[in-house]
Amino acid sequence: MMKLRSMKPIYHEGTVRTEGTVFETLEQHGRELIKKGYAEAVAGESSTVPTEQTEQTEQTEQTAQTEQTAQTEQTEQTEPEKPKQVKAAKGKAK
Repeated sequence: MMKLRSMKPIYHEGTVRTEGTVFETLEQHGRELIKKGYAEAVAGESSTVPTEQTEQTEQTEQTAQTEQTAQTEQTEQTEPEKPKQVKAAKGKAK
């Protein structure tokens, strides 16, 4: 668990946490809130993950996202849009 202080009003566990409210959440959720600027870690409360390992994890995630974006862009560029085939309606002449 991780103790945080909200920096902006956020919805958490069914209630709105106003600015300055201290609350606890899971480590991963806490890191996401800090990264997005919604909360800050409470002084004296440190993450159980060492800082060096956290930095490596963030770099790995950024690299994976960059590679995925590059692959998506390359796929979009190499696959031309296929025209839709429309079947002509066969009608009987009367």
